[in-house]
Amino acid sequence: MKKDWLRIIGMTLLFLFLGLYVSSRNGYIDYQARNQMILTQEQIEKFEDDVKNQRPIDVENYIVREEELYDNQISRTSLKISNKIGQTVENILNFIFGKLEGMLED
Repeated sequence: MKKDWLRIIGMTLLFLFLGLYVSSRNGYIDYQARNQMILTQEQIEKFEDDVKNQRPIDVENYIVREEELYDNQISRTSLKISNKIGQTVENILNFIFGKLEGMLED
């Protein structure tokens, strides 16, 4: 039974490593960075065009916000559940180690 868990964890880590390695070798990460640079270059060109044509300049027109907000009821609830589970595990471990400490002091 213990070998099965070790095998599952080992295979999971191996596949995770291989996936990251292959994506790195294929340039996916560089591709994403290049796309961000192109968007920035486009915003610079837009700014220069606005200056050249004497249009009103507002910083908000040139900032690219690609950050998605994931704050919703499900994520808040799952965060609360996760915090409760973490607190429960911490309490259990403190109790177990407290008992072990008491046994070792006797």
